[in-house]
Amino acid sequence: MRGISKELGYIYITTSGDRYIKEEDAISQQAQINSVKESKKYIEERKQMEAKKILDVLAENGWGVYRKSHPIHQLSVQDSAPMFSVNAVNDDELLNAFTSNRKDDDTWHTETDSSQ
Repeated sequence: MRGISKELGYIYITTSGDRYIKEEDAISQQAQINSVKESKKYIEERKQMEAKKILDVLAENGWGVYRKSHPIHQLSVQDSAPMFSVNAVNDDELLNAFTSNRKDDDTWHTETDSSQ
């Protein structure tokens, strides 16, 4: 078997699983991957900070957020006088709504807001 030769070399693998023969290419790609991860982490941290600021302002002023479709509901009581309760949104739900990006468009409004 004279025409066959075997070479040993290195294959560089990035954290995304991409494979490179040249170390420089792998280092460059990994730097880009790290940059994107850091950028996404920074954006998430900023969203958390802004959402917490909003919650702090609401708490400081004694304000709350209620569900627009059913702002109050009647409580069942034994007397004849009805009691009502505000259908409030709790802080965890509000924080999740601020920080999640369900439509991938980086806006914090809903479709119903634009129609009013």
